[in-house]
Amino acid sequence: MTLLFNFARPPFDCLGEEARQQLGQHLSVCYFRAGQTVLSPGDTPPGLYLIIKGAVEESGPHQHFGDYGVDDLFDVRAQFDGRCRHRFSALEDTLCQLIPHGVFETLCAEHPAFAHYFTATLAERQQQQARREQLGQQNLAEFILTRIDTSHLQAPLIVDNQLSLLAATEAMASQGNDCLLYPAADGSLTLATRKTLLHALTLKGLPLTAPLAVLSQAPLIGLTLGGYLFDALLLMTRHRIKRLVVWQRQEVVGVLHLTQVLGLFSAHSHVLTLRIARAGNPPTLEAIAREQQQLTRSLFAQGIHTAFLMKLIATLNEQLIAKAFALTIPAEVQARVCLLVLGSEGRGEQIQKTDQDNALILPADLHWPSQQGDLAAFSALLERLGYPPCPGRVMVNNPAWVKEASQWQLEIERACIEASEADLLWLATLADAQPAAGDRALLAPIARHLRTQLADRPDLLAEMARAAVAFHTPLTLFGRLEQEPQGLDLKRGGLFSLVRGIRLLALEAKILETSTLERIDALVTCGRLSSDYGANLAEAFRLFVRLRLRSQLKEGDNRVRVETLSHGERDLLRHALHQVKKFQQWLGLHFRLRQ
Repeated sequence: MTLLFNFARPPFDCLGEEARQQLGQHLSVCYFRAGQTVLSPGDTPPGLYLIIKGAVEESGPHQHFGDYGVDDLFDVRAQFDGRCRHRFSALEDTLCQLIPHGVFETLCAEHPAFAHYFTATLAERQQQQARREQLGQQNLAEFILTRIDTSHLQAPLIVDNQLSLLAATEAMASQGNDCLLYPAADGSLTLATRKTLLHALTLKGLPLTAPLAVLSQAPLIGLTLGGYLFDALLLMTRHRIKRLVVWQRQEVVGVLHLTQVLGLFSAHSHVLTLRIARAGNPPTLEAIAREQQQLTRSLFAQGIHTAFLMKLIATLNEQLIAKAFALTIPAEVQARVCLLVLGSEGRGEQIQKTDQDNALILPADLHWPSQQGDLAAFSALLERLGYPPCPGRVMVNNPAWVKEASQWQLEIERACIEASEADLLWLATLADAQPAAGDRALLAPIARHLRTQLADRPDLLAEMARAAVAFHTPLTLFGRLEQEPQGLDLKRGGLFSLVRGIRLLALEAKILETSTLERIDALVTCGRLSSDYGANLAEAFRLFVRLRLRSQLKEGDNRVRVETLSHGERDLLRHALHQVKKFQQWLGLHFRLRQ
């Protein structure tokens, strides 16, 4: 029977050869005609069924709970409860393999990983799947092959050895360096850090006027420009140091810091950040923005965790947008206004670049004659950076999204009173606002005012909740994944309901966080969601983002094709969509929505 059994299917892939042989010796094949009852409520199950061909329906007296197809297992719950709760019937002629209950119990007892697969929550199963996918991945490959160049380095600060400790400290502070180089007695260079100078002054009691030459000296450790970053990390580890000097021919061209090396491990994200900060004109910034797609591909290919990937890319997006703002808005204006990012960018969930969604808060007494032209230039630059204009014109080049702080608060009050469909959408959009540049403190009073106004209006929250429960999850009547020829739209079928529902619960609780995952954590902390329920919703969110991103990167398509998923991924996706469906039902009850 082992020839027919797929041991690559989780959780059987965690069994050793001896356990596989034991299982294979006890398998049997069962055949059921269409309409035949396989298990009835109250039955003691003979074992666990694995469908080879056909389909089986699970039902109760007045409802259907789901159906099972090829490679699906049933009835798992009965293996632990000792009896069946529901009826299982063949929807068509069905062929199954039966794992006897005693064999199943033995495998669970002897193999904790096998047992845990059946008892794990969605969050735990997602982690198990992620570990499987990461086996064999070469996460260090790009890092190992990356060579050191000048963009990785801190410029060297070389001073005379007779410079006083005070003057040396001032020189480092003025240059923004955390170390300096000076010639030793034999003419070779030696290195001193801020910690070196601090110890000299405090532990050794040297006066501020003492020259650098009196410090203990050690030979420099480093490597040549163009060497491998991996070798630099090995040197730092071997010598227990945090800095290396980098030479070109006989000249020191810079200092490489451990934090920079570790940052470079994240697919050059640290270098990209430095280049954004140094960009002095729009063309340079445009060139950097074009590299962001490759960064995303590289990080995803390395198996970087979805939540980390979102945070990293969101940070880079924010820096790109802030730099574009700095390049197009007058310097005297930048520090007095607050640029807001909204939508997925405000939630920090925009991995692939999407439409511009931004707004601006102005102080009451700002004189800005070139305002309209400057904001138009900013929006145009964002478009060149890969952020297309928003079809709904939620952009700073639209005066409706540029207001003084007091005007924003009055507009919130008006929207809550009139409460048209457009007003509710406007309030939901503003609820995701995050500051990206300028005077960030301008947002806090507006954000608190918005939450105070909405928390006291359960009728508005209920009306806004209708949008969260309106989206159809791509599950069949019997609870299986829909077979859409063009693929599943997980944004409409999963993410929309989660993001909007969690946002409403956060607004109701006056939570200021804007990201979906942070909102879930805050809701759990304040007791609005249980820990397990929150973890399952968070893992469903991460799964939707990961599967959708993979499809975007590999297929250039926002839809996820079920046939391209592994069995484990299909199982997780179905479980996650069921979580969303239950969440929609819970929202309907919580906000007392009438059907």
